[in-house]
Amino acid sequence: MAEKSTFAVLVHDRTNPIEPLKVLLKGQAVETWSAKTCDEVARLLDQTQPELVITDTRLQDGTWVDVINLAEKAAVPTNVIVVGSHDDTKLYITAMQNGAFDFILPPFEVKSVAHVLRVAVDNVRHRREELFLKAVS
Repeated sequence: MAEKSTFAVLVHDRTNPIEPLKVLLKGQAVETWSAKTCDEVARLLDQTQPELVITDTRLQDGTWVDVINLAEKAAVPTNVIVVGSHDDTKLYITAMQNGAFDFILPPFEVKSVAHVLRVAVDNVRHRREELFLKAVS
C-alpha cells in the first residue's frame, strides 16, 4: 500500500532560512504551499487542511504566534513547526510553551528534520483519526 501524501504550508517572506528547507521537504515527499501573510495562512489552512505548517519567526503581518493561533482554530488538527534563524533558547522555550510542535534551526540535517517531520505527521494523523472516531460514534 502506498504511503499517504504529506502536505505542509511554508510560511515565510524571506529566502533564509526557509528556502533550503524546501529542497529537504521535497526530498522527503512533502508537498508544500507557500504563504507570506497570516491571511494567506488562514486561507490555505481552510482550503488544503495540511498536516503541517512550517513557519519562519517573522511575517509581513505577524509572527509565529499568530500562525500557531490560526492553526489552533483550523477545522482539523495541524502541527506547527517554528523555524528559527539562530540558536535562541528563550525563543525555543516560548515557542514550545505556546503550542509549537517543534522548533528547528539551520543548517538543516536531513536525518533530524526527517525525524521531526515523521513524528509531527504521525501525531497529527493520530489526532485527526481520534476526532473522526469520536464524530462517528
